[in-house]
Amino acid sequence: MRLTPNIEIQTEHLILQPVQDLYIDDILEHFTNDITTYMPFNPQGNRNDIVHFVEESKRTLSQNTDLVMVAVDSDKSFVGCCGIHNITAESAELGLWLKKDSQGKGLGTEIITTLIEFLENNFTFNYIVYPVDEENIASKKIPEKLGFIPVKKYRKYKNDTTDLNIVEYRKYYQRLPSEHKKP
Repeated sequence: MRLTPNIEIQTEHLILQPVQDLYIDDILEHFTNDITTYMPFNPQGNRNDIVHFVEESKRTLSQNTDLVMVAVDSDKSFVGCCGIHNITAESAELGLWLKKDSQGKGLGTEIITTLIEFLENNFTFNYIVYPVDEENIASKKIPEKLGFIPVKKYRKYKNDTTDLNIVEYRKYYQRLPSEHKKP
């Protein structure tokens, strides 16, 4: 599938669409140190960082390797960001963050379930990756309830005083031998 800026994915309660300039200020406001406690990011409140993030997201979309999206509600109010990253024939990686007042409502599971369905319907790959810090109990529940299995653990640098302890969850797909052959 060729990714385009006009992709729109509906979940039960939300609309997912590629990140765009319109949401720079929302991302800047809600992508805080509290939100990124378990992520390898250290927000500085710098609008230029967010502008760069949006531009980079547009670039990787055009290269068909990443689909970084905003999640908005029916009123088009910003809820958070999600993405399908590093899309290859081997795998794709899922990521998600929600603004504080959108957490704990089941929206993360709803978004990830919908992204999995999107991947399954539009790409062929061997597995999906979902990395989560082992201390992020709420986020670990998402892959666990969706049939992912923990495959490995590793440390990931966050800043000079903190490393994250990542559990890499995977959901595997069995391909038939004929699907491995090139036309």
